[in-house]
Amino acid sequence: MEKPFISVIVPIYGVEAYIGECARSLMAQKTEDVEFVFVNDGTRDHSMEVLDRVLREHPGGRVKIIHQANAGLPQARMAGLRAAEGEYIVHLDADDWLEAGALERLVAEARSTEADLIYYDFWKEYGRRSKLDRERDFTLDDKTDWMRRLYRDGAYGYVWCKMARKSLYDGIFAPCHAMHEDVVFSTQLIFRAGSIVHLRQPLVHYRRNNPSASTRLAKKVRRGQMARNYLDMYEHYRDALEGSPVAPVLNDLILRAAYVGFSLDRDLFRERPYLKAMARNLPLMPFHRVLLVEQLALKQWLLW
Repeated sequence: MEKPFISVIVPIYGVEAYIGECARSLMAQKTEDVEFVFVNDGTRDHSMEVLDRVLREHPGGRVKIIHQANAGLPQARMAGLRAAEGEYIVHLDADDWLEAGALERLVAEARSTEADLIYYDFWKEYGRRSKLDRERDFTLDDKTDWMRRLYRDGAYGYVWCKMARKSLYDGIFAPCHAMHEDVVFSTQLIFRAGSIVHLRQPLVHYRRNNPSASTRLAKKVRRGQMARNYLDMYEHYRDALEGSPVAPVLNDLILRAAYVGFSLDRDLFRERPYLKAMARNLPLMPFHRVLLVEQLALKQWLLW
C-alpha cells in the first residue's frame, strides 16, 4: 500500500464525551490519501472504548492506535509524529471535529501548491452558537510579523489550523507543558516553512465549551506553564540563537515570561536567574499583549 499523503494525529485523554464526534468526522472524510493516528495518552476514562466502537462502525480506514503512559499533550503529539507516515501532518484535538470534505480540500491544495505550510480558518463552537474565525493573510515576507503576533495575541498559534510538511518537524523542540504548546510548535513551523498558503475556508470546529479542557486550570498554573514553555524553547536554542526560530521573537517571549513572573509566579525568577537581567534590557513595546503600563510596572519592580 502506498504511503498516505496526510497523517492526522489525534491525542486522546479524558475525552469520552467528545471523541465519538471527532472520530466520526474523520471517518466520514472521502479521501483515501489519509491515515489517522490516535494516541492514547494513558486516558483513565472510556475514551478508547468509544473510539473502538466508532472504528467498528466505519471499517476500512487507515488507522493506527498508539498507547502510552500519560505524558501530556505535547508528548502525545510527538508520539503521533513518530508513527506518522504521511508527507503532511494535520493535528486535531479529540474534543474538536472536522468539517465535511476538509481533508479532500487540504489534499487538493497541497497537491496544487506544494506549499510547506497551509493554514486555514475555523469555527468556534459555544454549544448552541458558532462563530467563524478567520486568520489574516500572511506571506513569506510576513513571517517575522506573523511569529511576533503569536506572542502578542494578534494571530492564532494553534497547530490544529495548520497543515505542515512532516519534514518541518525534523528535530523540532517539543515543549513539556500543555499551555501554549501550540505557540512553541507554530513558531518553529512558520520559521522553517519555505512556502505558505492561506486556505480561506473554515475546516475545523473548535469546541469552546469543554469543561475538562486545560484552559480551566487556575490562571497561575496556566500562565506559569506558558512562561516555562517559552523559556524552555529559548534555552533549547540559546547556544545558537542567531538564525534560530527564537531570534525574531526573543523580546516578546522574554517579556511575556517576565510579566508572568512579576504578576503571578515569582518562582520563575528563582528558577531562571537570567530572566531578570534580560527583562531589564527590554525596550518598551507598544501594541503588545503586555500593556505599556504593565511593562513600566515590571521595569520599576526589576530595578528595586
